Amino acid sequence: MIMPAKYTLVLRKDMRKGAAEDSKLYYANAKAAGTCGMYELCDLISLSSTASPGDVRLILDSLIEVMKRSLGKGEVVQVGELGNFQLQFGSTGTATKKEFNQALIKSKRIVFRPGKVLRDSISNYSFEKIPEPSDTTGGNEGGGGEDDRPVIE
Repeated sequence: MIMPAKYTLVLRKDMRKGAAEDSKLYYANAKAAGTCGMYELCDLISLSSTASPGDVRLILDSLIEVMKRSLGKGEVVQVGELGNFQLQFGSTGTATKKEFNQALIKSKRIVFRPGKVLRDSISNYSFEKIPEPSDTTGGNEGGGGEDDRPVIE
């Protein structure tokens, strides 16, 4: 069972062309519903394979080591349908090539580009607004309403 992705509404500056200087609009803001840590991830992967959670952990740890080495060599690391990882960075500019040195390289980051299967999967997600405190009646007042907490089976 796939749970819907959670969001809240936030009031932000209206970025539309021609919008008044002080106008604001409500936008959806994704909210994490928790974390799937390494141990849980390994357990879940092992459930659909013949590998033990320890085997999965060993493979993922090795993947990280290989990725560090490959990214350091300037290679794009392709991980099948998961996607691609690539090192990117920016730098402070100089007026001439001679003035430039590697100490000017800043904002190093690893960019992830999801593969097609992963990209396409988001079209099947549903979304659910997280109620704000003002959206609820705020107490146990009896009203006989439905409990909106997720059912854990």
